Amino acid sequence: MAISARQRTAPKHIPQTRDESSVERLYFDLRDRAMRYEFRPGTRINEQALGREFGVSRAPLREALNRLVAEGLLDFVMNKGFFRKNISVDEVFDLYQVRIALERRAIFLALQRASDAEIETVRQYWTEVMSRSSDMSSEDFSLADEEFHRRLVALARNKELSAFMEVVTRRIHIARHIDIQQSAWNAKAFDAHFEILQLMQERKKDAALECITEHIDMSMKRAVEITKEMVAKFFLVNSSEPETPQAPTVNH
Repeated sequence: MAISARQRTAPKHIPQTRDESSVERLYFDLRDRAMRYEFRPGTRINEQALGREFGVSRAPLREALNRLVAEGLLDFVMNKGFFRKNISVDEVFDLYQVRIALERRAIFLALQRASDAEIETVRQYWTEVMSRSSDMSSEDFSLADEEFHRRLVALARNKELSAFMEVVTRRIHIARHIDIQQSAWNAKAFDAHFEILQLMQERKKDAALECITEHIDMSMKRAVEITKEMVAKFFLVNSSEPETPQAPTVNH
């Protein structure tokens, strides 16, 4: 049977699917901006401007923003939109308390599940980081520190624990980064990484748990002070801008 020219040239129907990779890239970009407070605390996210900037429609943009709400980086107010979450000293303190609990549990499980060789792999990673630390920017060093703790928690072989740890890490990122940028105690703090791993390889559970607690507790005290400074900084900036819905708050 003869096929007409129209039949020969008719395009096949291709179902339209959502581009998961583009949504993921959008989410990561917006997450980085939120983590670095490029969206100022308490201010509304301009969805139209972001849509134009990224060349995306409202649906994928809102999907990315809603993921940031779920992670605690943004707030959503009905009929008003998305807002960068305010800085809260109490929240930072609470997040560090959660971090202590998660990393203590991770070490407890790792001592049951991880081999000496697996612990040694984490040690080798940190040894390599320290060997080039003098040439690293504070941002790169901050990311390397986060990666160390990510690998430490991964030794527990508990995906849910690692997932919760990842959320906490993102929400305290900026305080940790500023801490590394400003602190004079970094050498002592990072020596604790080696001490924790050594205690784990020696299977000294109580000593390892005490060491990780002291290590994070020291970071927590610095993070709280940094957060107070950030609150003061953003309050001064926002106080002259009446369109900001509310200034960052300090809750003691």
